[in-house]
Amino acid sequence: MDTKTILILGGYGNTGKRLAQLLLQETNVRLLLAGRNIEKAEQAASQFNSIFDGKRVAATSVDASNTSSLERVFKNVDIVVVASPTANYVKEIADAALRAGIDYLDIQYSTSKTALLNSWSDRIRSAGRCFITDGGFHPGLPAMLVRYGAQFFDKIDTAIVSCLIQFDWRNVNVSKESKVEFVEELVNYKALIYRHGTWKKTNMWNTRDFAKMDFGKQFGIKVCSPMFFEEMIVLPQLFPSMQFMGCYVAGINWFVDYFVFPFSFAILKLFPKIGLNPMANLIFWSWKTFSTPPYGTVMKLEAQGEKGAQKRSLIIRLEHQDGYWFTAIAVVACLLQYIDGSIRKPGLWYMGDLVEPNRLMKDMERMGINIKVRQDGSNSS
Repeated sequence: MDTKTILILGGYGNTGKRLAQLLLQETNVRLLLAGRNIEKAEQAASQFNSIFDGKRVAATSVDASNTSSLERVFKNVDIVVVASPTANYVKEIADAALRAGIDYLDIQYSTSKTALLNSWSDRIRSAGRCFITDGGFHPGLPAMLVRYGAQFFDKIDTAIVSCLIQFDWRNVNVSKESKVEFVEELVNYKALIYRHGTWKKTNMWNTRDFAKMDFGKQFGIKVCSPMFFEEMIVLPQLFPSMQFMGCYVAGINWFVDYFVFPFSFAILKLFPKIGLNPMANLIFWSWKTFSTPPYGTVMKLEAQGEKGAQKRSLIIRLEHQDGYWFTAIAVVACLLQYIDGSIRKPGLWYMGDLVEPNRLMKDMERMGINIKVRQDGSNSS
C-alpha cells in the first residue's frame, strides 16, 4: 500500500495537533501541517518530528481564501483534512481540492458549508474524488451510533442520542475565527425530531420540546435541547420500523443556557452581521466565567425495539475527558478506514453515514474512548 500524505489545514490548532499526533501514532502516513501562521506550523512539525521517527511531518503556509495558494499546497498530497475555522472558504478549498485531484474531509458544523458541498455532489462524483463532510463528535457520531445500535435489534423503533460537552474553558484558547463560526451557526440553528414518519420542527422557545437526559453519577440529569444533524436524514430509510428519533444536546451552564443564549438568539435574528462579534465575545466570556467542574464529554444512545419478538432496550455510552481528543479520535478512526481504502469511494458523504460502525467503535475504544453497553439491565463493554 502506498504511503498516504495528509494535509491538515489548521494542523497547529486545538483539534489539528491532536489529529496529527494520533495519525503519527496509528499509521505510517506523512503529514503536512498548514495554516496562515508558518511559525506555529513549523513549531508543531518540529515537535512531532522530535517525538516520532521518520521525519514524517512538514509545515507550510496557506491562505484558505485563495484558490491559487491552496492549489500550491495541495500538490503531492492525497487528502486535505480541514480542521480550521474556515467554513466560509469551503468553496475555495473544495474547488482547489477538485482541481488538484485530491480527496477531502472536514470537521466543521456549518449549514452553508453543507449546502455548498451538496450543490457540488455531481461534480465531486464525476471527478472520482471522495469528499467526507461533518466529521468529528457531533456531527460525525450520532448517525453512526444509531447504525451501530440497530444491530442489537430485529426491529428498532426508538433511537435517542444525547450529547454533553463540559470544558474548563479557562484553559482553552479559542481563536476569534472559531468563536465567530460557532455563533454564525446559531442564526441557522435547526431543531428537528423524527416522529411517526416525518421530520418535525421543534420550538426552541418552548421547553415542551426539550428533554431531560441522565448522564450518570458524575454529571447527573441535564435539560437538553433538540439539535438536527444532516447525517441523520437517511436513517429512517435504513430502518423503516423507526417511530421516534432525535439528537439532544445538553446546555453549557446555567448563565449561558437561561440568559446568554436566548439574548444572543434574539440579537442575531435582528442583527445577523453586526451582532456576530459582540455575541461571540459574550458567549465565550460567559463560558469561561461560569463553567464549573466536573468536566468531560459524553455521547449516549438510548434505543428500544424488538429482538426475537420480545421488547428490548439498549443504552450505549461513549465518554472521554477531553472534547478535542474525542473529536480527533473519531476523525482518525474514520481516516483509518479511508487510508486502507475500505470506505473510499467517489462522491460526497457524511462521516456518520459512511464509516463501518463496528470497526469505528473498536478503533475509538483502543484510542481512548470509554465505551459501555447495557442491554435490558445487563452490562458489557
